[in-house]
Amino acid sequence: MIQEFLREVELFRELDDEELALALMAGMVRRHRAESVILDEGLHAGQLMVIHEGQVRISKMIPGVGEEALAVLGPGEFFGEIAFFDGGSSSAQAIANTDCELWCIPHHEMRRLMERQPALSAKFLWAFARTLATRLRQTDEKMAGVLAISRTF
Repeated sequence: MIQEFLREVELFRELDDEELALALMAGMVRRHRAESVILDEGLHAGQLMVIHEGQVRISKMIPGVGEEALAVLGPGEFFGEIAFFDGGSSSAQAIANTDCELWCIPHHEMRRLMERQPALSAKFLWAFARTLATRLRQTDEKMAGVLAISRTF
């Protein structure tokens, strides 16, 4: 059941029963077949997506090269948060790496929920911040590796 699953997801782990119920009512489940495009880079997605089952590949299209995978996300991980925070378009492409099921909550619903529930908002923002900090650390490590390799050529 999606409610039990969300209790294990970092973003929702600290929510009480009422807060989780409100979040559940604002979202919906979507299914995607392997290799289908879930989100195109540069388009306005308008939703935060949590992977319930399967894997999603986050990638950038590099001119003259093709697709460059940045990450493969699995159950419990989420994407679509950058556009949530800055209101812009998607910074990368999301492709179903396998058949997958996502729990999606529209950005406007998430914002409305956060405005009405200050305690929920604080819990979400801290969970977002922890996840983004982890992702930034990983990106720093990858960049250091790329720079080290580029200096040898």
